[in-house]
Amino acid sequence: MHSLIVRQREDVADILKFLFHIHGGLRKLILQYCYLGKDGTGLLANIVALYPDLEGLSLEGCLPLTSSAYCLIPCLKKLSELNLSNCQVHCVCVKLLETHV
Repeated sequence: MHSLIVRQREDVADILKFLFHIHGGLRKLILQYCYLGKDGTGLLANIVALYPDLEGLSLEGCLPLTSSAYCLIPCLKKLSELNLSNCQVHCVCVKLLETHV
């Protein structure tokens, strides 16, 4: 399976764990208006662990997301597409990468 779209679910963590045991080659994960658990950090950690080669991630309208959950996203090294529409976080610290010309 290349892509997965999950909408308006509270059991998204269980769905992702189940699908990993069937086939772990997911490249694009779209979660829309899903409940991510207590603070979202556990689910994001599982996404990073279960799908390290993810190229596209959408968390549109998903709740709750804390700054520690957001900080896990850069662990997806192949990520080229990210959608965080309608997501709220109160504080995120970002370390800018220095570029050399």
